Amino acid sequence: MKLAPALKTRHFLPTSFRPLLWSWRWKDIDIAKDKEEIIVSVVNEGSLDDWRWILKTYGKSEIKKILEGRLASEFHPESLNLARVLFSLSKLRHARRGAH
Repeated sequence: MKLAPALKTRHFLPTSFRPLLWSWRWKDIDIAKDKEEIIVSVVNEGSLDDWRWILKTYGKSEIKKILEGRLASEFHPESLNLARVLFSLSKLRHARRGAH
């Protein structure tokens, strides 16, 4: 995986992410390894500044790829609508693989 420039230099999350990742052990969060859960949390509950941080850190194409690999039911409807517009999402999965 090619890291966005910000990901190479930032090894921490903004403190505004603490309420979004309340169930996580803060000091153990790795912004590279845990990026999918960070992105999903921000899309669902993050502020505009949080959205800007993930865009700068992960890049639009990486966020789009991650969101398209997730279940639509993981997102609040209004958050998903905004993400569809911002990231030009064409499709999201509606059932887990192998559920058919």
